[in-house]
Formats: sequence, structure tokens, C-alpha cells
Amino acid sequence: MDISGVSAIVTGGASGIGEATARLLAKRGAKVVIADLERQAEKGNALAKEIGGSFCAVDVTKTEDIINAVEMAKSMGPLRVLVNSAGIGFAQRTIGKDGT
Repeated sequence: MDISGVSAIVTGGASGIGEATARLLAKRGAKVVIADLERQAEKGNALAKEIGGSFCAVDVTKTEDIINAVEMAKSMGPLRVLVNSAGIGFAQRTIGKDGT
């Protein structure tokens, strides 16, 4: 699939899987909006500068933040890609040794 010149939004894009995805999309020609929490702004802005994208402070639970990210992406090219990588997880057992 040719994604040259399209815009993409990657939630959770400032680190982890989101960061890797943003890098890959940019390498393939997309203009990437790195959408992540305000506390990730330093990392998000540095990545955006490196890959030729933009950072947008987004809490995915807030509609207004999502709208801002979409508008930013639309200003960079036709919005054709969305990758949802936002989230916080903790390593723990799903089922304990006692079966609970």
C-alpha cells in the first residue's frame, strides 16, 4: 500500500509500540501526528522533529483532544491512517496460582 503524502495519527506515539509505528509510517512517506499525553510532550516533540511530523497533546478519553489531532492531521494531508497504541499496562498474572 502506498501511503506517501497521506497523514496518519498514532495514539500513544511518543514511546513504545506507538513510537516504532510512527517511525515506520514516516519512513514509508506518511506525515505523522504523534498523539500522546501532555506529560509526553518533550519526547513527542523530539520524535516529531526527527521524523518530520507533529506532536499533539491528546488524552484519548477527551473528544476535544481527538478532534484537535484529526484537524492537525487533515492540515498535513489526507487522513488515511489511524493506529491506536495509547494505553497503560502492567505485567501481572491473569489467573493466580490458586485459580482466582
